[in-house]
Amino acid sequence: MSEQTFSDPIAQGYYRQGESEIATTQSADEVLQKADALARQDSHAKLMHAACYYLAAAHFLEPHDPAKSAHAYHQAGRQLQQLDQFTHAARAFSQAGAWAEQAARAEVLGSTQQHLQHAAVRAYSRANHCFAEAGELDESESAYLKERDARVAWAKMQGKHPLALLAWKTTSNYGTSIPRWTAWILGTIMLFSLLYEVFFRVQWLQPMSNTNPSAWIPLWSGLYYAINVTSSLALVEYQPTHPIAQAIVMLNVIAGYLFLGIGIGIVGQFVKNR
Repeated sequence: MSEQTFSDPIAQGYYRQGESEIATTQSADEVLQKADALARQDSHAKLMHAACYYLAAAHFLEPHDPAKSAHAYHQAGRQLQQLDQFTHAARAFSQAGAWAEQAARAEVLGSTQQHLQHAAVRAYSRANHCFAEAGELDESESAYLKERDARVAWAKMQGKHPLALLAWKTTSNYGTSIPRWTAWILGTIMLFSLLYEVFFRVQWLQPMSNTNPSAWIPLWSGLYYAINVTSSLALVEYQPTHPIAQAIVMLNVIAGYLFLGIGIGIVGQFVKNR
């Protein structure tokens, strides 16, 4: 990460002071101890001083101790959030997440790795909210996506299989991509429409009793059937008679409800962010 810059010359001075002390000792421990002491004092100036010290230490620690760097960035974010410096806080939390993930990747599988990955999840979540508070919606969405990816990695480290999260990512990028969601719906409809065309030709789709169905139009009727089943409108004149055809119709209905749920999630995410 590049060095921090503040529009406030006092804050910039605190940061330079922290850098100077670290350069003298070639260790961030003393600066971190001073930052901890400053953070315990309920004063705007002390909290800003603490945040700048944490940032200076975090920057120095990046190549030496990523886990400790992540912790320092997280602490800086907390102080800056208290001071309503939401943009700076969000960037600090985002860096905390990135370095926590890097530290987790370097660890062997175990509780320490899981702890670091969970720290990344929490840091990205805070970054998301701080960017949103600052009105930086694109950055907020980016932090949200990083949080979700970090959650997937955390679940895998615990031996879990986050199929729901992975399906949500695949179909709509965690509820943020309308084009991807639309493409999946269109692809699903086309697949089922071809299957229904085959089923009709092998007579696994038969006219419903007590109806006078319209003639089956090649390709078009299969598409019509697929759209109706996917949307659960049930405006169809043919019913599946073979178990395989019945199973495919059930899968089509389930897919329709899943896409509806994802669509509601997309709308909710859009409203939340905007």
